[in-house]
Amino acid sequence: MNGKKFFGMALLAAGLVGTAQRAAAADLWLHIDVNGKGEQANINLPLSMVRNMAPMLEEKGHGRKRIHVRDKDLSVNELRQAWREIANGPDANYITVKDQDSDVHIGKQGDYLRLKAKDRGPDGENVDLKIPLDVVAALFSSDGDELNFNAALEALARRGEGELLTVNGNDETVRIWIDSRADRR
Repeated sequence: MNGKKFFGMALLAAGLVGTAQRAAAADLWLHIDVNGKGEQANINLPLSMVRNMAPMLEEKGHGRKRIHVRDKDLSVNELRQAWREIANGPDANYITVKDQDSDVHIGKQGDYLRLKAKDRGPDGENVDLKIPLDVVAALFSSDGDELNFNAALEALARRGEGELLTVNGNDETVRIWIDSRADRR
């Protein structure tokens, strides 16, 4: 096979792989189920639609340079610095907060940033948040106090199917996941 034919076939194969990857991302759906006392909300959106809406998220959040966590305001840049430390560190439980009302654990486990919280109150909830590390890295890929929602959604699409958030409470459950089905499972 001569060089031109080989080069042409390589370009064709690369194009087919790229098309297959875009098709796979286009076939993914973001699902959000909220079930509470007498209330139910089910949202099923193609991930491509969510990605197209990312500029609106960025525009809506423009000017909000701080994130409120408990009683403290943190800048996106401060969170980015903390993220870099966690990303470069070993699998571990990095933050544990226990008080009379709740237990909160934030750590790195395999390819995920994990947040587990248990509320001990009478209406206690259990939260299990699992975000792929590459999605968090993409979110913090901008400079300064900006979050890169579009890059995070692209990383999420490359990641494929999986659970993102589960909240179980006495009166309410919330579940967020991605899969290839248009309807919820």
